Amino acid sequence: MPLILIADETRDLADVYGYLFASAGYRVARAYDGLTAAALMAVTKPDVAIMSHELPGLTALGLLRELRAAGARTKVILTSCLDDFAALAERARSEGAAFCVRQPCPAERLLRMASSALERPGDF
Repeated sequence: MPLILIADETRDLADVYGYLFASAGYRVARAYDGLTAAALMAVTKPDVAIMSHELPGLTALGLLRELRAAGARTKVILTSCLDDFAALAERARSEGAAFCVRQPCPAERLLRMASSALERPGDF
């Protein structure tokens, strides 16, 4: 089963998403800050990373840049509640994010996005 990394500074939200993906049959890793997420990505090489842009220590956009610089093929779904979401989403997509979604986001929508990202093997 594919491995999904959920990285969100809101622990309860990361845990809820983690349980949802685990109950859907995915393997799940969780991080609550950007530096832990970076370490987990280096070790576990997740198939999909769902990351809040507002992670402390290292933002999701910073993580995305590090992934691409390292040649990682992890599909990234970036989440954010920033007021200027459109500009962030444009930057993230230009740097290889599969999807960008404004928080709050229904968990079922994230499940569909992850499934869709996994179906695109040639894309980031």
